[in-house]
Amino acid sequence: MFDQKEDAFTRRPEARKITATQEEQMNNKQQSHPKKISAKLFCLTGAAAIFLMAPVSLLAGETPSLQEKVNINIQQACPSIAGLAADNKEVKEFTHALHAEKYLKGKSGFSAIPYTDDFTCAACHQGAKTAEEISGADKCERLTASIGAGGGAAEYKKQMHAVCMDCHKNMAKAGEKSGPSKCNECHGK
Repeated sequence: MFDQKEDAFTRRPEARKITATQEEQMNNKQQSHPKKISAKLFCLTGAAAIFLMAPVSLLAGETPSLQEKVNINIQQACPSIAGLAADNKEVKEFTHALHAEKYLKGKSGFSAIPYTDDFTCAACHQGAKTAEEISGADKCERLTASIGAGGGAAEYKKQMHAVCMDCHKNMAKAGEKSGPSKCNECHGK
């Protein structure tokens, strides 16, 4: 037969002949090939750079990370907000992340403030529509907006007690495990 190393080109001399048009097409492919690689490499490098620079939480579609515990003594934190009642009883260890990520999920029916499980932040941050509105602004500006949406500084203490205590009391009445509803349970002695 034929040597196994032979291929179609060595067995058939007519197969080795290429036309001028075919040769020109092959040359054009070889010349454009490096450009295609450069364009693909550029796009891939750009995409990789964007991916590596973006925070993981944004890529996953999550809200920005939440502080575990926060001090919710607003007058002390933002004395520039006029009309707030004095912070006579502190609440330094409010479990912010647990409320937003666990406690509020599926409990909107107990709350005085409407919110959804997709955006539990609205239960306390009245008027906020996105997490960026809350985390993007200056703390005192955010609080001023939230206090304004809840009826103003004069109503803030009543508003916060309603937000927390009404939800806790309504859950307890329904036989659900709940948070504190008495003064010293939240504020200490």
